[in-house]
Amino acid sequence: MKVFFWGIGKRCEKALDSFVGEDSEIAGFIDNNPEYKEKRYQGKSIYAFHDVIEQEFDYIVVTIQKYNAILYQISKSGISSDRVICYFRPEDCDKKYDSIFDIQKWRINLLEERVEQLEYLFNIRFNNIGYEVADKIEKEKYWFPTILDGEDAVERIVEEGCSLVRFGDGEFGIISRKNHPCYQDYNDVLAERLKQVLQSNDEKIIVAIARNYGDLDIYIEETADGIRNYMTQKTRELHNSLLKKDKIYYDAYLFKSYFPYRDKENTKKRVDMIKRIWNDRDVVIIEGDKTRTGYDNDLMDNVKSLHRILCPTQHAFASYDAILEASQQVNKDSLILVVLGPAAKPLVYDLAKKGYQAIDLGQIDMDYEWYKAGVGLKVPNPRKYVSQLPPAEVIEIEDENYAKQVIARVGV
Repeated sequence: MKVFFWGIGKRCEKALDSFVGEDSEIAGFIDNNPEYKEKRYQGKSIYAFHDVIEQEFDYIVVTIQKYNAILYQISKSGISSDRVICYFRPEDCDKKYDSIFDIQKWRINLLEERVEQLEYLFNIRFNNIGYEVADKIEKEKYWFPTILDGEDAVERIVEEGCSLVRFGDGEFGIISRKNHPCYQDYNDVLAERLKQVLQSNDEKIIVAIARNYGDLDIYIEETADGIRNYMTQKTRELHNSLLKKDKIYYDAYLFKSYFPYRDKENTKKRVDMIKRIWNDRDVVIIEGDKTRTGYDNDLMDNVKSLHRILCPTQHAFASYDAILEASQQVNKDSLILVVLGPAAKPLVYDLAKKGYQAIDLGQIDMDYEWYKAGVGLKVPNPRKYVSQLPPAEVIEIEDENYAKQVIARVGV
């Protein structure tokens, strides 16, 4: 019996510890991170999932704790669900897999995992509860930045020709000089530029921050718990030191119309509101070469024309000067949409100062893809880079219409 294990690391080691192996053989490990390609783990090869599909095997054992998106990916490949074992799904432990695992050890591992999760959830929720309650009944004891709705931001973008920049944990991490997102290396110049943009007072440049500070009832529990885990006392102190009490901010989740929210019924309404921004406009998207915003979906179907400037998908700020120069070749009547992570903030700011209208769009496309999938999960897309999921190989595309949209390549 041949078995593949999906995922490497601490949780996989727990599964391996309970693996019987008398009648079963480990065929290898699965991890879509391109960095692991052709490497080995526990003496066995690591494969990308698409390299496993055609191989002969009996089971795939998923050792990832949040396994739903992986199950979706497996189901789309045509592999039957009865060949998939989720190690951290309790009901799988009750099935007849005693020829593969020591069931007693498996149950102990499940119990330990559940205790760890309960401890984690208790800690983040307990530490944040004061702010959530205060946002409802005791605001005078706490300070919360003034954050207006995304609808207000869209109105100013459409009616006043404003530009917009969004700040999230990645940007605040770079400013703090303590951490940074995996897709953008730390850079002293970038840190200073981000702080400059965040604290700017230009009426034509809207600054958006996430609604993370108080009541989180509008979000699903996964999103709310992620916010609680991030918004530690030190994080709040950092934000308070950078934000202005007399400034009006806007909601940085503006372009996340689907996944974060409990209210899924109004997703289309939120999408239609966002699409007003580029309705009947000549649009130029400045993005990573693997991002492909609006490709293979109808997100941009209401534009007048669409062109692209392709840049590095990761660590784009290293090519900043060349990207800025290429951007300034665009006609000023065009709307510029930027999808470049932290590098997008100074780029939008600099372009706005030079008379362009530019929007820091972020990876709106991945949230829209999840909405179109309609399964309530963050599912991978092999044709697009998805920063909110573990690294995965992005396949090349051969599409004449897409190729015609590309007017420049910078650093790629």
